[in-house]
Amino acid sequence: MKKRILKIITFLLIHVTGFAQEKLEFSNASYHSFTRAKTLEFLNDQDVKNDFLKSLDTVVHTYLGKQLSAPNNFIFKADKPDVIDFAVGQFSQRKKDLANYDKSTYFLSFDISEQALNMDMQLTEIDTSYINELLKKRNICIYQLNAKIIRTDESVVMEKHLFVLLARPDNSYFIGFEHPLYNLAPSGFSKLLKTCMPILFDPENESELIQVTALPSFVLDNFIQAEVAGISKTTTSITKNIVRFNSKNGLQSLRFQDPGFEAIVMKGKKTTPISAELQAALRAEKMKDYIFLWEEGRDVFADKNLKIVTVATAADDPAYNGSSLWINRKTGLPLDYLKGNFHSLIQDNDTIAHFSIQTQIIDSNKKVFFNQLINLKDNSIYYVSKNNQGGNHIYHYVLKGNLKHTAFKILISGISGSSSIKEIFYNNQLVCVAQGVLYPEVLSIIDTELSPEILNPLLWLSFTSLF
Repeated sequence: MKKRILKIITFLLIHVTGFAQEKLEFSNASYHSFTRAKTLEFLNDQDVKNDFLKSLDTVVHTYLGKQLSAPNNFIFKADKPDVIDFAVGQFSQRKKDLANYDKSTYFLSFDISEQALNMDMQLTEIDTSYINELLKKRNICIYQLNAKIIRTDESVVMEKHLFVLLARPDNSYFIGFEHPLYNLAPSGFSKLLKTCMPILFDPENESELIQVTALPSFVLDNFIQAEVAGISKTTTSITKNIVRFNSKNGLQSLRFQDPGFEAIVMKGKKTTPISAELQAALRAEKMKDYIFLWEEGRDVFADKNLKIVTVATAADDPAYNGSSLWINRKTGLPLDYLKGNFHSLIQDNDTIAHFSIQTQIIDSNKKVFFNQLINLKDNSIYYVSKNNQGGNHIYHYVLKGNLKHTAFKILISGISGSSSIKEIFYNNQLVCVAQGVLYPEVLSIIDTELSPEILNPLLWLSFTSLF
């Protein structure tokens, strides 16, 4: 009997506490972007919004001891101001409207903005070593989260902001094309909000700047995903300009170096010694000055030096023959490569490959669907729009030639300094797909029987900073 009475008392205490708990009305929420990105539009998605409200409800109960109340038709207002305003979100209610609520009611205003990396963050003094640590990552953008709580008499209870630096992981386990306008997938965006809410609403947490590392949003395509599906991925370790990865043949190590160049002199006493075929090709390119552009490297464990030598000129025509103009990251020049098999790969003192370099090659059979994002958990598809936005795929560079008397081809989507996918073919077969920004970060080795003596030079050639 005594235990039963105790249970009843406990039950009553819980309910009395629940009814007495102060309410927090979620009265105003907005988002705005100062970039081209559309990531914040996921707040219009019902699942993302529900996850956010659930997380927020838990946080305000845990840290503020209040009961969150939001209308059934709760929405985020989309706002695109011309000027960045660092003030914490304003309220839409008028004072006389607030007076209609019980005096124990509190009101929450929340907003979030997506901004470029060069924004001027209003921060109190932060340790320089902490900032330097954050800068080691590949940062993408900044999110600013603002929260403000007032009473019915408009007195401020809490007013906080948090800057979130979105960064990419050093290595990705996924190979695919990133969406140019969505910096996160819906699930990734929900996780970011869930991570930030406890920091923003904890009165004891004075953090103003944090960094969140997350994968980008990947889109569906009809060629890369089909080739790498079911194939194990190999992530690399990168130390400065040295890339290491494990293969069937053991640990591999490739070193990359900065490029160099030398002018090709066609007349006078200091004429550059070149073949008759190359002379004829250069003379056919009237009014253009070409250079030898090269980059050196090394297959470390094989004890082999590598060197790519190309013949290129700086493109001075703004139209670039009707194609896009890509600025080489290392040289700072828009390079136009000489047509024909005048480019070579040298291993130690032996020329092991001759190849051609083409730019902006359209493949109408290959499509990338920018209206469909891939959910990396289960490979399901999230539609950002109902319009089928699949377009013909364009390769930035295509290398074709012979390596050790066998045909090879490298299809390059993206340029050095951006996320780039390399499709490597040898003997007319796709043998490897690799992705990385500056160096190979994740590999899908399709032909595991291909020897490192063949794959490593091709992989190194794929990621030279000249492309």
